[in-house]
Amino acid sequence: MMQRRSTALSLFLAITSCYLAADENAPKKPAHQPTAHQPTAQGKASFIQDYDLNKDGTVSQAEFEQVRQQRYSAMDENQDGQVSVDEYVNEYAGRLDKKLDAERTGQIKQTLVRIEALDTNKSKTIGKDEYHASGDKAFAYIDTNKDGVISKADPLPERERKPDAKQPVRARPALVMPTTHSVTGMLDMYDQNGDGKVDKAEYQQQRDAAFARTDLDKNGELSSDEYLNEFVDRLDRQIAKTRAAQLKQAAVRFKALDKDNNQYISAAEFHASGGRMFKRWDTDQNQQVTMAEALPVVHNEKTKGTAE
Repeated sequence: MMQRRSTALSLFLAITSCYLAADENAPKKPAHQPTAHQPTAQGKASFIQDYDLNKDGTVSQAEFEQVRQQRYSAMDENQDGQVSVDEYVNEYAGRLDKKLDAERTGQIKQTLVRIEALDTNKSKTIGKDEYHASGDKAFAYIDTNKDGVISKADPLPERERKPDAKQPVRARPALVMPTTHSVTGMLDMYDQNGDGKVDKAEYQQQRDAAFARTDLDKNGELSSDEYLNEFVDRLDRQIAKTRAAQLKQAAVRFKALDKDNNQYISAAEFHASGGRMFKRWDTDQNQQVTMAEALPVVHNEKTKGTAE
C-alpha cells in the first residue's frame, strides 16, 4: 500500500507541476473561462468548510446562523448596528489573507517536494535532461490522442475521467496557480499564438526559454534556490492579483447585499442573504447541509453568485 501511494505521488509530481512558467510578457490570448454556473461539489465543500463549527462534516442551520452572526459582529467595527462597504471589505480581507497565507505555505512545501522528484539523480540540481524528461511526461499525459498536439480534441486522461471516488471533495482554494494537468492549463500556459493548440515544438521552445531565465548563473543546471525563487516570485504575483480581484468582487457583493441602496448593510439584509444561501445548499430541506445530499440546480442565470 505504501509503495502504491509513493508511486502515485511520484507520478503526480512528475505530471502535474513539472514546469517553469512560460514568458509572462509574451502575447497571449485571454485565459479560458469556465462557462458553467451550476453549483459544484467543490463549492459545497467550501461552504461546509466555512460554516462547520464542530468539524463533523455537517452544517446545521444553527451552526450557520451562529457563524453569520459572528461574522456580522466582526464586520461592524464601530458597533453602530450597520456595516459600511469599508467594514465589509476589511472583514473579508482578513479572512482572505489567512487563507492566502496558509495556501502560500502549502504551495512552497509542495514545490520543495517537487524539486526532489525532479532531481532524479540526486545531484542536488535539476539538469536539462531531468527537466526535459519531466516535460515530456507532462506533454504525453495530456496529449491523449497521441497526435503530437495538445488541443481540445484530446480526451481527458483516464485518471481525470475516473477520479477516485474514495477521495473527499476538497474546498475551493483561494489561490489557483496555472498548472499543466489539463488541456485548458496547457493552452493557457503555452498557446502563445492563440490558435487553440500547442505542438511539441512550441511547447519545447517555451520550456527551453523558461529554463534559461531560471538558470541565473548560466551553468546549465537549476539549483533548488533558483527553481524555488522563480516559483515564489510567480506565486507572490499571483497572490497579489488574486487578492486585488477578490477584494474588488467583495465590493460588488456589498452592493448586491445592500437592497435598499443606503450604502450600508443592515443585519436584516445580511441574514436574509444568508438564509437564501443556506436554503439553496439544503436541497433535502432537513436544516442540515452535507456532501451527501444532491447539489442545487440553477434554472435562472440571475440566481448565480449569491452574495455573502
